[in-house]
Amino acid sequence: MTDLTVNVVDGETDGLYELDQRLVAFNRERSDWGSRYFTVEIRDADNGLRGGAGARVNLGVVEVSTLWLDGELRGGGTGRHIVDAVIAEGRRLGASRILLDTYDFQARDFYEALGFTVFGTLDYPSGNSRFYLSRDI
Repeated sequence: MTDLTVNVVDGETDGLYELDQRLVAFNRERSDWGSRYFTVEIRDADNGLRGGAGARVNLGVVEVSTLWLDGELRGGGTGRHIVDAVIAEGRRLGASRILLDTYDFQARDFYEALGFTVFGTLDYPSGNSRFYLSRDI
């Protein structure tokens, strides 16, 4: 057997991307896994990134990994437009459900106002909570 070493590397690396690709390949061999990544971007007139979302569709579910909006744009409907765009793309890719998570200091009320429901909560030793939400699309 080859000698193996265990390394801890700070930050994201090409190795992390490669591990993700290997996991996707493994999953595709054993299921109808159709992992498809997409990004929704909100840009200003100068092409500056002001918000957006990152997601993928797996097994008929949109999994939102990132959703962020510049503070001065919050409360004006732009966040709803981002979620609507994620849902539309998810439907186009065959999804029937959307899944995301948020912390207690983030946007739980926003997502619930859009029809998401909490299906799980993880309490952290710091006193914070992480909420897992979903809804049919």
